[in-house]
Amino acid sequence: MIDPLILSSNGPLFLFAHANGYPPEAYRTFLFPFLDDFQVMALSLRPFWPGSDPDCLKDWKLFRDDYLGFLKELESDQRLSGHSKVGFNQVIGVGHSVGAMTTLMAAIERPDLFRALILIEPVLFPPWKGIVMRAQAPFNLMRKYYPLVRGTLRRKVNFPSREVMFTNYRRKSIFKGLSDPVLRDYVAGLASDNPDGTVDLKYSPAWEARIYETSGLADAYVWRNLPKVTCPVLVLRGEKSETLKPRVIQRMAKKLPEGQAYTQQGAGHLLSLEFPDRAASLIANYLKSV
Repeated sequence: MIDPLILSSNGPLFLFAHANGYPPEAYRTFLFPFLDDFQVMALSLRPFWPGSDPDCLKDWKLFRDDYLGFLKELESDQRLSGHSKVGFNQVIGVGHSVGAMTTLMAAIERPDLFRALILIEPVLFPPWKGIVMRAQAPFNLMRKYYPLVRGTLRRKVNFPSREVMFTNYRRKSIFKGLSDPVLRDYVAGLASDNPDGTVDLKYSPAWEARIYETSGLADAYVWRNLPKVTCPVLVLRGEKSETLKPRVIQRMAKKLPEGQAYTQQGAGHLLSLEFPDRAASLIANYLKSV
């Protein structure tokens, strides 16, 4: 485990967990509006840990256990080092994509720790699809046939400089909705400098692909246990998202005792990076209301 990105130190703990392949630093613009009112920390999930092995990931509950392990250390002040002590039952858990699922699973396991949840585009599938994904997992079919996994494994991992890395990503369609400042924060968080001036990716394609391969494997656990999450929960979806379907977000909101769903028009899966100010405003208003 590595230390979180600590952006502010006063108020209730606002703990953020990032998406697959997106470093905590990429969310600085999104997180900025919360710095005055909350103690904002952004976790680095296991793929960022030096020497971590993607083959250890059997399903996403591993990330849940890492998250809860961090909170346990936080309770004993081992990571605060001068920051205000986190109160029990005070955590506002916020996550994007796999980070949203990590946060949700942590709240399923320890609902007593959370004051509210904000789940941005959680990667949760309809129950029937989860059954299919669990059935095909032992045969590694996603690695063989799923274009996203195959493309990820071919991802470029070294660049002559950070500026070349930025220019390369600026041309890619997946990042077209990100502003230049957000994309530069993404590069800053993802690039690891080498002595010869080149940069490597901190987050390996092997880890990114493994997360895609294991998506859906913990879904039955999540669907079965949603009623255990008794704190207020806001689930956010991008209108153009192919990840979180409208029926899924509505079903989530119904199964969560205090669940609420919202769809942001014009956004896709990268909602909090494409529309960081709008997403932050929605979340801030929601937190005030609950």
